[in-house]
Amino acid sequence: MSTEIVSPQVVFEDRQLIVVIKPNGYLSQGDFSDRLDILEWCRSRVAANRPAGGHPFVGLCHRLDRQVGGLMVVAKTSKAASRISAQFRDRTIEKIYSALCLGVFGEREGELRQSLTRDGRLTRLSEKGENGTEAILSYQVAASGFIGETRVSKLLVKLFTGFKHQIRAQLASIGHPVYGDFLYGAPGAPEGIEAIALCSSHLSFIHPISREKLAFDCSLDGFWPFGDFIAD
Repeated sequence: MSTEIVSPQVVFEDRQLIVVIKPNGYLSQGDFSDRLDILEWCRSRVAANRPAGGHPFVGLCHRLDRQVGGLMVVAKTSKAASRISAQFRDRTIEKIYSALCLGVFGEREGELRQSLTRDGRLTRLSEKGENGTEAILSYQVAASGFIGETRVSKLLVKLFTGFKHQIRAQLASIGHPVYGDFLYGAPGAPEGIEAIALCSSHLSFIHPISREKLAFDCSLDGFWPFGDFIAD
């Protein structure tokens, strides 16, 4: 029986960075609300573990939506932040997400290369004449099955670009919104659950100082609704 992840879990830490599993419902970075966020959680952890006082540096290198859980990397020095952020810009970091999407896919794999535009709370495909941003992802269908009586497909999604709600918008644009994602056309999660069926399940990058390749995988146990998925 899986246990819901309700607080961040550190999977790697050294003097330069922290790799942490973000629970669903946490912000990546604080806003004007009183919601918990990963950046402040990491700052408090670094401050508690250093002999001197003061306000320690922590740098956010990328973000996950509040409803999305999984692997994140946070820098503990400005040099690490700069070098890791450069890897994200240069698209050399490998980011793979696990997703449960509505419906059955006709092909076992595919690539989506589209132009996206931010429109209020939503991300949508750019219309003709709009100056949109190129968004690229590829996907593989790992399994098909059900959550309750709802037909879903389990995907591994590799992200090549970074745009707010990119995976959510692109999969919805081809008729397969992420399970639980009411903003993009799927039935919403049950009351009290701040999650959609999308998890940052694999992250690999080059260490900013040692130049060693680091790779991390995150179990889907503890992330709603992956435990309710029954494969064919």
